[in-house]
Amino acid sequence: MVRQTIGLAFLAALASGAMAGEELPRGRVVQRVVCAGNESQSYALYLPAAYSPKRAWPILYCLDPGARGGVPVELFAEAAEQAGWIVAGSNNSHNGSLAGSIDAIGWLVRSTHERLAIDDSQVYVAGFSGAARLALLWAGTSRISGVIACSAGFSGGTIPKGISFRVFGTAGLDDFNFDEVYDMARELNQRGVPQRFAEFPGGHQWLPKAFTGRAIDFLSGRLPAEPPPPASPVQKKAASRYAFLTDEMERSNENAQRAILDRMRRDAQLPEDGAERRVARRVLAGTFGGAFEHGIALFGQKKYSEAAQAFELALMAKADNDAFLAETYYGLAAARAGVHDTRRSLDALERAVANGFGDRDRIEREPLFERLRSDPRFSAAISAMKK
Repeated sequence: MVRQTIGLAFLAALASGAMAGEELPRGRVVQRVVCAGNESQSYALYLPAAYSPKRAWPILYCLDPGARGGVPVELFAEAAEQAGWIVAGSNNSHNGSLAGSIDAIGWLVRSTHERLAIDDSQVYVAGFSGAARLALLWAGTSRISGVIACSAGFSGGTIPKGISFRVFGTAGLDDFNFDEVYDMARELNQRGVPQRFAEFPGGHQWLPKAFTGRAIDFLSGRLPAEPPPPASPVQKKAASRYAFLTDEMERSNENAQRAILDRMRRDAQLPEDGAERRVARRVLAGTFGGAFEHGIALFGQKKYSEAAQAFELALMAKADNDAFLAETYYGLAAARAGVHDTRRSLDALERAVANGFGDRDRIEREPLFERLRSDPRFSAAISAMKK
């Protein structure tokens, strides 16, 4: 049902497309292009310097788990200029709201087709983390020619049959989803699906800028498919140890979890790369990500007290990622508001804003914040958001 919904949203958006001819800047990133018909929906955009509506152009749609459309657009802009691609990144699609993300995709596709000359035979999608899963789901239901999947694979870990698009998968050596992306690449290769796997020093993140040209060249067919390299002894040891520790975290009480995370923080600072450091960094980031997603699910079920506990566990891991920290503090603020803990809700909201949270519309639409709106601290937090 979800696959059909995304596919129908994409087709409906294409059907509504008719170039509006509005003049948009070329050769630089525009952080916010507002969708006609829905001012709450917007996207970041890069048009090549030579862009002209006299011919159709390839486009790379970007989905970020924190609704930071400008981040991937900035990342891909230089490579897109060289390749002659348009890049557009949604400022509304984000982890935790599938229906909202599907709606955002529909507006993104509709608006770009209204404004721009797009070659529908060369439509590609890039996504990071949960947004990579959404990108792969989107590609499986629509006319998408290729996906750049950063730090995550297919939802549920199961690769559907009949994959008809190219896949460029990336993962950092310290990424808790490293083995998932690597295993996806191996299975795709065994099935004969055109794919490439790229690893790099780093964690759970978008691919490095140095890889963007290679990714675009592969999706466009200028770079051939390539089997993933054999797993190294360090890779195998790290996979086994990470599986053991994640199971231990799930079985432990809060005090034991804190002890494990304290040990992981020490090992994460080891000076040289190796299984121990990789595992420690994966456990910290994996705990953060898993607890965050669990908090979102509990929040959706209106289990606000349990959601707050999940968000607090996520923050206990202290993952070094501003976008996720901002989203987690925001979730904690809303959950605490749900149990009428005004002081700690405002504490969390202030931390969310300090870490870069800037979605005023979400705050204005959140009914749990009604009791807080007259508080001077609430007004100050809103005022502190970046314009």
